[in-house]
Amino acid sequence: MIQPRISLVCTTIGRPAALSRLLGSIATSELADQIEFVLVDQSVGQESAAVLRDAPMKGLTITLTSGRGASVGRNVGTIAATAPVIAYPDDNCWYGPSTLREVVDLLDRDDSIAGVSAKQVTQDGSPSMLRWPTHPTDVSRTNFLRTSICSTLFFRRSSLPSPAPFDEGIGVGSPGLRGAGEESDLLLRVLANGHKIRYEPSIHVFQDDDRDDRVDSAFVDKMYKYGVGNGHLWRSHRLPMTILGYYTARKLVGAGVRYARGEKTLAQSDVSYLRGELDGFLGKGKA
Repeated sequence: MIQPRISLVCTTIGRPAALSRLLGSIATSELADQIEFVLVDQSVGQESAAVLRDAPMKGLTITLTSGRGASVGRNVGTIAATAPVIAYPDDNCWYGPSTLREVVDLLDRDDSIAGVSAKQVTQDGSPSMLRWPTHPTDVSRTNFLRTSICSTLFFRRSSLPSPAPFDEGIGVGSPGLRGAGEESDLLLRVLANGHKIRYEPSIHVFQDDDRDDRVDSAFVDKMYKYGVGNGHLWRSHRLPMTILGYYTARKLVGAGVRYARGEKTLAQSDVSYLRGELDGFLGKGKA
């Protein structure tokens, strides 16, 4: 079998239907036979592992399990992966036929960059999750919140700070309250080590923008944990306070607008996020 050029490490807990779409996009990729897919299925029933076994994959596949937590699963998968380029797709994202080839081609052309961040879009091509810049740029400590999320990041393995590079105390499913920010923490550590990551908006990763689905008390609690994670990120990496102030002001204005529209739960989620952000910045939230 052909040596893989890129390893995709995907951690999931029982979303086989979403995973099936991701696997289908990999199977039809222009690099299909050069892609290694590493699945870390943390579910009891291993439904996603069964989907992978039946998928028409052309490249290498590895199926693992681990303890709970996105960062835990990604670390387990990273250790098992073998390709020189590694990425961490969400189970509900997917790729276009040329996406992965374009990433590898860019890294092959430019030895000065240690990684690439693509632009995430919905199926119709609209921006997903973030207000993405329209022009290429280097990812930095001041723009990373607009130029990267986990599914869009592709790293040279040689740039990762350790064989298990994610902080397992941060992220979805982690112990404590730091429920987000694990990929940004890793990215910032890569940048701190002197590496360069290129944001390239012409390369697309697809994912539906479903942030406001199931807006209930559980969503409000989740936003609090996201806020704690972001506050911890600002504290631990000593990021610019002016940028934190800008995002805080935007969130406060957004909460006021939502209250005025009668969207009380969404407004509560904004306030909950800000409360969590303060707690995270003050060093709270560790298990």
